[in-house]
Amino acid sequence: MKKTLQIARQVLMLLILFSCFLMNSLYSREIEQDTGKTEIFELDQGCKLTFIKKGDLSDSASTKIVEGIKNLIPRIQKLLIPTDSVNIILETNSEYILPVWGLGARACGDDNGERVEIYIDQNHPNFKIEYIFRTLVHEMHHVARIRNPDFEITLLEFMVNEGLADHFMIEVLNCEITPFSSSLTEEQIQENIIRVKPFLRIKHDEWTNEFGEKYFNPWMFGKGGEDPIPHWTGYSIGWKIVEDYLANHPDATASSLVWTHADIIASSTPELSVENDKE
Repeated sequence: MKKTLQIARQVLMLLILFSCFLMNSLYSREIEQDTGKTEIFELDQGCKLTFIKKGDLSDSASTKIVEGIKNLIPRIQKLLIPTDSVNIILETNSEYILPVWGLGARACGDDNGERVEIYIDQNHPNFKIEYIFRTLVHEMHHVARIRNPDFEITLLEFMVNEGLADHFMIEVLNCEITPFSSSLTEEQIQENIIRVKPFLRIKHDEWTNEFGEKYFNPWMFGKGGEDPIPHWTGYSIGWKIVEDYLANHPDATASSLVWTHADIIASSTPELSVENDKE
């Protein structure tokens, strides 16, 4: 149990918006203090914001971003435990962004604790400051979930993880569903649930390149070739799994389910119910 948590914190496979971090081995990336302007802000419950500004970002935009994060953190922490002592790194950087939102992000961890990294391109035509706040809420749910001592490395866990994080984003901000969770039609979701089902509950003691290349990357981000998988399949399936559970449990929320086992949440999706498999 302890080993699983340590692995989850060190590797943190939760690539929230894009996969280039994994492929480019950025998990040990250090902040270059001599490039751009770095400001550090103390937040509630031991959290910290490190804001690294490169290029042009107006003072008014910076103020709006910082004040928005300062106001958002207590709202997240009120709903979600544990989300204390998280280092939030926000950097203006056009290299590590997802074009659909003009930003990119990930939650990760090491021996020094968990951190959330968000990269924004303020000059990208699709960028909006509100996307920073949506992304931060999403990532903070990931941070809380991987602190569960029973965290498991399965494909089902990662899909549910994404679904919970996006539902939590809407719980906090009352915004619309993301392009990632809504990328597939209902028909495509059903078809791909059946395809991926044999691989969903395979447990892995640790993250391996084989797991990433064979299961995680293709099912979360899609692939081409003779047996293609639609882009963002894992995100849309994860959203659907959580949506089914919430529909059957009206008193539940994404925040209340932060440590709920993925099998329990998947039990409300008929195709994935363990009980149905026993019949």
